[in-house]
Amino acid sequence: MKHSHITDDLQEQASLYAAGAMTDTERLEYQRHLEDDQCAVCQAEVHELQATASMLAFTAPSAAPSPAVRGRLMEQARSAASRAESRSSMPFLRRSWTELIAVAAALGAMAFAFAAIRSSSELRQLNTELTSRIAQLEVQLVRSRTYISTMTSPEVRVVNLAGQGSNVQASGRLFWDMKQKRWFLYAKDLPPVPADKTYELWFVPKTGNPVKAAVFNTEANVAEVEVGVPEGIDVAAAAVTIEPAGGTDSPTGPFALMGAM
Repeated sequence: MKHSHITDDLQEQASLYAAGAMTDTERLEYQRHLEDDQCAVCQAEVHELQATASMLAFTAPSAAPSPAVRGRLMEQARSAASRAESRSSMPFLRRSWTELIAVAAALGAMAFAFAAIRSSSELRQLNTELTSRIAQLEVQLVRSRTYISTMTSPEVRVVNLAGQGSNVQASGRLFWDMKQKRWFLYAKDLPPVPADKTYELWFVPKTGNPVKAAVFNTEANVAEVEVGVPEGIDVAAAAVTIEPAGGTDSPTGPFALMGAM
């Protein structure tokens, strides 16, 4: 059915459609209305909303959205953020371009919601929450791009680390970015150590004593560590030991992981 003029209800439906806040059923039905009914009134409203959506983050709307539209936008933004955050908790070895897409989608949905509600004083607290989440997701997006770029670079050397002693079930993989002089260590099946202990990663040179690289603990038996490789060290191996909290300047505890370069 075609409409002769815009109403509050029609404007609300167009807003939900442009924001991607409709359910699948609602979206398909609205698309049918736009395409099959050829409703010029609704088409014009949707086109105008979509054309200005990219500017909403920088231009405050003249009025706050209706409670129904606001609720749908917040639900959509939080759902997108939740999906992206769950993916970002995966170890970087299992991340892929799908995570980048998910995080970007979350940023888009939340930016739209943020712009649509920021003129409403009653939602200042939610604005703050969305701003914080957007900042966190942007950091995760940059980190994911860095991991993917590193792992796919032809100048990255991959070194396997084997579990030692009581941690024989553990394993690790070291990504050595030789151009950027960085190590990315991913370790799994290493149980968390008590508060008075820590894992310590070592550069093991061909000659001389091991050099301290980083201290860390594991979460859910998994660890991810990034560390710069100093100049002047001809590294022959990498090792992880269990040391007193805060680490030591030379290895004193049992080995947990070790691998030759």
